[in-house]
Amino acid sequence: MFGRKRSEAEPVRKDQVMRLISLGMRETDAADMDIDGPEFDKAKAAFEAALGKSTQAEKNAAIDALRRHGY
Repeated sequence: MFGRKRSEAEPVRKDQVMRLISLGMRETDAADMDIDGPEFDKAKAAFEAALGKSTQAEKNAAIDALRRHGY
């Protein structure tokens, strides 16, 4: 009753998590083809931009999914 205030869980937007997963896979695939190529640079920039717009819970969910699938 008078204890610590419980923190609310961060919101997880499913569409944002799916976007992060898609961009993460695209970045990994581009790195496999040519890590010095412009496709990798574009994919990495897009992935990092999406990470910047995500909550920590969304980042964790996407990273866990990518690891489970071997990316």
